[in-house]
Amino acid sequence: MGIEMRTKKQIAAAVAIVLAIMLTVTACVGGASGEEGQADADLQQQDMIQQSIWGRGENFGALLVSEGIELPVSTTKIFIDQAGYISERDKKVMFLGEQLGNQFRVIRQSDKEVVYTGQIESGKTDMMSGVYLSVGDFSEITEPGTYYIETDIIGQSYPFSISQDGYENMFVGMLKNVGDVKLTENIQGICDTCFGMHMIMYAMQCNGSLFEEAYSYFSEEERDKQLVTQLLYFASWMMEQQSADGSLYGDYEATAAFCGVMVMSRDVFGKYEASVSEEHKAAYDKAWRWLEGQECDTDVRKNARFYAASQLFKAEYKEEYKKIAETFLRERGSDYSSERFVFYGVLAYVTAEENTDRDLCTYVMKDLVDTNESFCEAAKNDTFFGTGKRTLYDSLYGMQLLCFVNYITPSKEYTEIVENTIQYMGGLNENGVCYIDENGAWRALSETADRSLEWNGILLFGMSDMLKNLIDIENQ
Repeated sequence: MGIEMRTKKQIAAAVAIVLAIMLTVTACVGGASGEEGQADADLQQQDMIQQSIWGRGENFGALLVSEGIELPVSTTKIFIDQAGYISERDKKVMFLGEQLGNQFRVIRQSDKEVVYTGQIESGKTDMMSGVYLSVGDFSEITEPGTYYIETDIIGQSYPFSISQDGYENMFVGMLKNVGDVKLTENIQGICDTCFGMHMIMYAMQCNGSLFEEAYSYFSEEERDKQLVTQLLYFASWMMEQQSADGSLYGDYEATAAFCGVMVMSRDVFGKYEASVSEEHKAAYDKAWRWLEGQECDTDVRKNARFYAASQLFKAEYKEEYKKIAETFLRERGSDYSSERFVFYGVLAYVTAEENTDRDLCTYVMKDLVDTNESFCEAAKNDTFFGTGKRTLYDSLYGMQLLCFVNYITPSKEYTEIVENTIQYMGGLNENGVCYIDENGAWRALSETADRSLEWNGILLFGMSDMLKNLIDIENQ
């Protein structure tokens, strides 16, 4: 007997039980009231049927579950940015499936009033995800409040907010939640923490005024959540993992990542605290000495050594570091953004204030810009979400390069793609799943289970870069 047949028999048995219960109750009611109260009994019977099956939606469902029948999970087919929209920015909604109708309504949640009626555009299959989608626009709605979207055929969306300062609030939330990651004492955990610290510190260097302003929204109890405190904690945690020989777990990549980020951390924070400067320098000097004593004969190790050498070159110029970094860049020739050690090493080298080879910097930047343009072209041709990507991971790392180029050469087009990516993570995606909420916190989902400090660093860089450019655009 197949699963389908068993399920049908289970449902039939459950329904029979429900009917038997209802008939028993009805008989009792009828016997007690006699013929004179038959009308009242009929009304009570109808009410019980309504309550048992439809009215409260609990008794019948619970009975089915008790019979071993799993009920389907109801999901919306209307996809919105659950993290919220900004009053004066564009607002889109996506509809899943082909049987939709022609119109949608935006309804204010507080009083259930229809505030806007819009047209559902003709849909088509999204080539990147394979699902059939249609688009609606409700950019005319600018009044702050909580709303939901409804159609006659496929129901309603999750509620969402419209506000003037939603992005700012999300950015402050991201700052407060940046340490909400699992620190794992292994090679991967060290590398993820190092690259996360790198991206956070780079974001602070690029958009420091925004971070300073955001701290004004921290309460006294939240002062320990400021980035300086958290980053120094991460550095101390990693120093505890460093062996007496200078390595971390005897691994070349983990030690190189640690060496490089400790150089950067000392450069950023050491000037304010002598003990930090001394501890960090001692740690990365030991790590570099260990790296020098190891064979560097594979591409993986060369990439890792390039990162450490580039950070050392930027912070404390030596011909040795310069030669390692520039030889690596020339020999690689292209593709400076697809591998993490290489990309973060490039960030260190091209942002060094002096002693760089200008022609080499120009060549590397051209490669990065060309790669970014390919990404932007894909986003431009993306009818539905304007991201050019269809996974959370790809969206994050695509935004990382985009924000770097956007910081060097600000562009309204780049800023819009970053905004689209933030909205994609908020639920405006082909699955209608909200990955990060209005408070800048990751939702507990299978797709976010392996998130690291690097993810939070990329988000902070993306949000700060987008906010800065939106402010600049408004002031033009």
